Amino acid sequence: MKKNKFEEMIPEELLDGIRTNGIAYIPIGSMEWHGPHMAMGMDTLNVYGVSLLSSNKTGGVVLPPTYIGTESARDPETLRKVGFSGDESIVGMDFPGNSIKSFYWPPELFELIVRHQIEMLRDMGYRLIVLANGHGADNQIEILNRLAQEYSCQRCQVLSIFILFEDSNVGIGHAGLAETAIMLHICPQGVDLERLPARNQKLYNVDYGIVDSETFISGGGPDFAVRYDPRDATAEIGEMLVSHAAAKCAEIVTKSLQNII
Repeated sequence: MKKNKFEEMIPEELLDGIRTNGIAYIPIGSMEWHGPHMAMGMDTLNVYGVSLLSSNKTGGVVLPPTYIGTESARDPETLRKVGFSGDESIVGMDFPGNSIKSFYWPPELFELIVRHQIEMLRDMGYRLIVLANGHGADNQIEILNRLAQEYSCQRCQVLSIFILFEDSNVGIGHAGLAETAIMLHICPQGVDLERLPARNQKLYNVDYGIVDSETFISGGGPDFAVRYDPRDATAEIGEMLVSHAAAKCAEIVTKSLQNII
């Protein structure tokens, strides 16, 4: 298989890739609480794996994963949807019951780092830069979308792609079934389901920092428990989700490539 890890390639190999299609992926995630049962680097490990698979389909190089992410304070309405009173001061997924805090970078610093990565790749001659994002914070997505729009021109196209797709037929959420399955596939040593209670006990959002996407959008059920249970996760489901995300990314990148070459 052709090399696609930027850090493992010699200059002439990089130049050959620039001349061939000029694609570069920047995998961006976070170091964030993902329940008591999962490693903090889930978002970044996921987006790195998806980027490598997508690059195998489209060509191009993948930069080393960027273990930075940003977040913002939860508004009262969102807190009530999850099961809090709405008066709490909570940033991202750092719920009061968590045993450790996430590494959330200031948004201006996060933006500056990504901005410089884009500029360095553009100045090297890359013509299609993919901001592959594994962290679903609203402000992180907004920053990456804005940078993609700002830097896209005739000389260089920049794409921002959030790699958790809702059409996977698996319930998407934070640290729930889908993300746990993904980690069981790409980094099984980063999952310990024994850290969760017995299967007959419900997982409450506020107690475990595990929240379904539907809950963030429409609110939890009457008991504010997790719908898509991480204890149902398997590596096989994770492999399907990663393959699906890589195929979707490759489709978007290929379509964009046709417009600039």
